[in-house]
Amino acid sequence: MTEARARRRALPLLLLLSAGLVLIGALRWATLNLDGMDRFASVPTPAFIVLTVFVAIRITHGPMTWRDLGIAVPFKPFQHVALGLAGAAAIALAGEALNPLWLNVFGETRNLARFESASTIPGLLAFLALSWTFAAVGEEIAFRGVLMRGLTMALGGGAAPALIALLVQAAVFGLVHSYQGAAGIAATTVSGLIFGGVVLLARGTLWPAMLAHGFANTYGLVSLYLESG
Repeated sequence: MTEARARRRALPLLLLLSAGLVLIGALRWATLNLDGMDRFASVPTPAFIVLTVFVAIRITHGPMTWRDLGIAVPFKPFQHVALGLAGAAAIALAGEALNPLWLNVFGETRNLARFESASTIPGLLAFLALSWTFAAVGEEIAFRGVLMRGLTMALGGGAAPALIALLVQAAVFGLVHSYQGAAGIAATTVSGLIFGGVVLLARGTLWPAMLAHGFANTYGLVSLYLESG
């Protein structure tokens, strides 16, 4: 079996990952919006982790490596922090610029009710810890590493596969945040494009995107805290 054919065999697993992530996002929406579903509120996060780890291990048993997925790459402090800060700034600017558009198109902005406990110091600290672990690290590995980098490799590499993978992961990333409403789906799709662009600029490594994700979420959470006061 050729290496290219072996890489293509990862496609079904990556489609499974995409579908599974969307379903997990739908479950999170249900636990926040449907009566009686709150009992399943603890399910989405471990399901997300198990699915991501399963697919990552399976596709790296073939010709793909952890380095192909942007994970086992050395950290370069100056370059990666600078690119991470630039990515976070782009997220913040996009949010400020596009919020009026979401309001005009959807009649609402992002539904951030899930983060209302960030209005207190303990709640803010809890969300910051979650942001820098599950979101910044876990989501970047899942969406920009396993899904985007995996799809790029599975489709043969090059500009066209990279563009397809960038768009797919951004769309899935948006749908996973369906609990934030239509405006939230649109806004996080844009964020997914920016995070994916950061990975492309960093030549595949996930470090700058992880930092951008953490910095951007920190800015958003601190802003919510200050607005609540």
